Amino acid sequence: MGCRGRKNYTDATETQTIIESQESAETKEAEETKESAPVVGAWAINSKTEPGENINAMAAFDKATEGLVGYTYTVMAVLGSQIVAGTNYSYLCRAEMVVPDAKPEYVIVNVYEDLDGNAEITGSLSLLEGKEGWEYNDINPFMNENSDVKAAFDKALDGLTGAEYKPIAYIGYKDNSYAVLTKITITSVEPLTSLSMVYITKTDSGAMIDDIYDIDMSLENERN
Repeated sequence: MGCRGRKNYTDATETQTIIESQESAETKEAEETKESAPVVGAWAINSKTEPGENINAMAAFDKATEGLVGYTYTVMAVLGSQIVAGTNYSYLCRAEMVVPDAKPEYVIVNVYEDLDGNAEITGSLSLLEGKEGWEYNDINPFMNENSDVKAAFDKALDGLTGAEYKPIAYIGYKDNSYAVLTKITITSVEPLTSLSMVYITKTDSGAMIDDIYDIDMSLENERN
């Protein structure tokens, strides 16, 4: 009887441990979902920008660009979304005109998908438009494929506090300067996240930030 009693106690302890573990996991999942859920009417910048991690956004993009002529758009990153009467999506795209020897450019493209599943392009922004002397990066835009750019970016941020800078893509260059599309989160009690173009320049002693330009994700205040 003593052994049976000890075994029952052990089983009960293990069961309670499993239940507590499941409850902890469910609580964590609920908190993560709450943190990442977009607020109706506000733009939410994605924590995961890979196209494969954003199936619904990519389905909307494919519908919106079906039959498009004159330009080819390749989605490099799904930047964020906005819940309205339907959903607005924002993408970083590599764009090329369908003509011989066309040079690529990087643009932000917005797509609206209505509640019936119909989708259309609602706006676009060329990221280096108006930047005299700058050229678009014509190779892989991801930072882990551009060690020199990444080293300069990291050096320029060395010692900076109060914000987290997460590079999304290397967009273009001018001499020893680079333009990097970046997700910036101000680290405070209520974190504020923005999508920005960060311009850095390599120097003899390392690198420095020249300018930071915040992007209006609605593109309403941007030149299309």
